[in-house]
Amino acid sequence: MLRKITEFRFLTLLNKISELASGCVNSHVRLFTMLANGNVAGFNKTLPSGLRDVIKTPKGLEVKIFYLECLAQASYLVSHKQTAFVIDPRRDVDAYILEAQNEGLNIKGVLETHVHADFVSGHVELSKRTGATIYFGPGSSDRLKFPHHEVKDGEILEFSDTYSIQALHTPGHTMESVVWTVVDRSDGGKPIQAFTGDTLFIGSCGRPDLIGTVGYSAKEMSERMYYSLKNKICILPDDVEVFPAHGAGSPCGKNLSTDLYSTIGREKATNPALQYDNVGKFVEFLTEGQPTAPPYFAHDVQTNMEGADILAEEAAKVPELSPDEIKVKLSMKSVIVVDTRSAPEYAAGHIPGTANIPLGAEGGAELRIEDGNFAMWVGTVITKDFEIYLINEQERNLEAIQRLGRIGYKASGILSGGIKAWNNKLSCYKRLKLNSKEEGLQQLLSSGHKLLDVRTAIEYASNSAKVAMNVPLANLDEYVDKLERDTPYICFCASGYRSTIATSLLNRLGYKAQDIHGGFAAVSVFNPELTTSGEVCSMCADNM
Repeated sequence: MLRKITEFRFLTLLNKISELASGCVNSHVRLFTMLANGNVAGFNKTLPSGLRDVIKTPKGLEVKIFYLECLAQASYLVSHKQTAFVIDPRRDVDAYILEAQNEGLNIKGVLETHVHADFVSGHVELSKRTGATIYFGPGSSDRLKFPHHEVKDGEILEFSDTYSIQALHTPGHTMESVVWTVVDRSDGGKPIQAFTGDTLFIGSCGRPDLIGTVGYSAKEMSERMYYSLKNKICILPDDVEVFPAHGAGSPCGKNLSTDLYSTIGREKATNPALQYDNVGKFVEFLTEGQPTAPPYFAHDVQTNMEGADILAEEAAKVPELSPDEIKVKLSMKSVIVVDTRSAPEYAAGHIPGTANIPLGAEGGAELRIEDGNFAMWVGTVITKDFEIYLINEQERNLEAIQRLGRIGYKASGILSGGIKAWNNKLSCYKRLKLNSKEEGLQQLLSSGHKLLDVRTAIEYASNSAKVAMNVPLANLDEYVDKLERDTPYICFCASGYRSTIATSLLNRLGYKAQDIHGGFAAVSVFNPELTTSGEVCSMCADNM
């Protein structure tokens, strides 16, 4: 059984890091100088590491799970005695290095389950800073532009005197996908853990239609996934622990669980993807209902094949701009200025022509109900041909740059001094707060306002407002020409995060828009008669 370590030394470590960094976070210039002088380790010190759980076996094998809810992305530091491997590292790699230093570990290798599309990996930086070898699956070498080792199917890597790591080639999500299994040599070579990447998720499996599958149809990749799951995954012992690369909210699959880990036996019993004995039926299952793949995926695949630059060095090059310089940038068609403050702050006063994509909770390791996936949404609504300038709370400038870097986006500049430095007129709009059945929404609809549901088509079909037009945020650019310039629009989503993005983008384009504080939850509670179900959503009511 999986066992948790209840006392985490990382809490102490983070407190120490915060103390060391406290003299820097209020001095933007000083911290940027540190970065420019090569103090790479100083870059991430004030952000949460995302260390969510620690699993330990009786023989001392330890798995540290790092999870970023903002990317729905898991990475792992796997260690035994003094040797460690990092699996699927995110772009900002200080968390692994600091943890290894604290535990006296030598990071021997960086194991990639595939060439990722949804985030930029830190494999190259981690290798440069630790000397670790980078490992990729079969058929990857022709595309990779940095030193690495391409494993063969079944190849075994030395780990410790007790454990080895074996590569299982599992094409389906991508052609080079591998599952890394930890093998206990002292128990007859029995596999005990499987790091399944985007091949097997908890409650689902990887999608077959992303940029990493160029040259193959979704049907062909689905067939490969079927046989990988059947012939490589399902034959593992039932008690093998499963550690995937993603959880709920990831666009790399559909209906992923919020659980961080599972077992082969549990997945065989409960995972819909493992219930098929017919490849044709499985192909139908896997190709239907997949979420829209964000446009930044293609860029991230290319970046991961080339190897990303060291993030701190990239951040140190981002200039601070004066209000007058930002004003000039706002007039350029190739520029978008993103205000990362919260939705209420933005609505109360913002620079005209900007977009609002809130950073949310510090570091993105955990999301509050009002938060969203910052980097994902930047990469979804802003294409790479735009220059991005940022307006942040002053103490979060570096964090904003870093979190853009997690998906391979670069900030072209930031407003020095933040919104307080702006000496021109600010725009504002009222976020509609529903507080009774008699006030607010009905009157606005009667006066000519129209509702826009910016949730997905699946969410819209399940329950929405009767008179709402479905304009999914991910496809907003496809709908804007259908909207009327003189009509005032009220946007809503599930909780208010997507709606503030949509509202800001519509206002930026010259439309008249505001959003509903509390999203569809508020509509359901205060105006159930307006919903397609005609009832109060119990889940919505719980969130009000």
